[in-house]
Amino acid sequence: MKRSLLKISFALLIASTVMVSCKKDITTVSSTSEVSFALSGDNPVSPISATPNSGGIVLASTATTAAAGSIKWTSGIANITQFKLEAKKNGKQVEIISKNLSNVDLFALTPTAIATKIDTGTYKEIEVRVILTKSATADIPITLKGTFTSAGGATVPVEFDFNDDAIFKAEATNVTVTANTSVIAKLNLHMNLVLSNVAAAELDKATRTNGTIVISSSSNQALYLKALITIVKAVESKGFEIRKK
Repeated sequence: MKRSLLKISFALLIASTVMVSCKKDITTVSSTSEVSFALSGDNPVSPISATPNSGGIVLASTATTAAAGSIKWTSGIANITQFKLEAKKNGKQVEIISKNLSNVDLFALTPTAIATKIDTGTYKEIEVRVILTKSATADIPITLKGTFTSAGGATVPVEFDFNDDAIFKAEATNVTVTANTSVIAKLNLHMNLVLSNVAAAELDKATRTNGTIVISSSSNQALYLKALITIVKAVESKGFEIRKK
């Protein structure tokens, strides 16, 4: 009788262990999903005011109503060191970091994205960061090229070379990640804001390099320093897009 009871107890123990193991495997499979990050550009046409206002900033509304010229960006490339997502999940701080993303075409109809793993669950107080790093090579963080048109109709090629360390921050709404969905965090660079505190009169007087107005840390430095103020405010989150796998 004792031997029989021992056999039954042992059998129950094995069954219990198998059930626990199976449950654990199911949890592991469904505990992670994927989050992708993407940066693209919009608003390539920027009206330019005749002169800066008293605060040195040309506001978008002012530039529109008193435009003395415009910039139309026609190409843009970004080299991103990493994307970082910080959020709270179940009261705990969570940090997710992507790898670098190079030669991102800011004008692409389908923005280039980079993916990384993310645990499933509901994330709150989300902040997405785009991290750029100053480069000693030709692959600088951001290059924009286009045309400046003066009030008189004259056109001059213009190039903006951003080569500094920078962190663009954007807040996003709460999002729930499941095992059956993937998430894309989209951010936009509003190109019309990049030189929004530079006046048409300043561009007219800017130094030309082989006929092009180059605004960089080594060319037209005063204009470059102005752009440093506005470019960090030019990135905005478009929120999260949920896709079924």
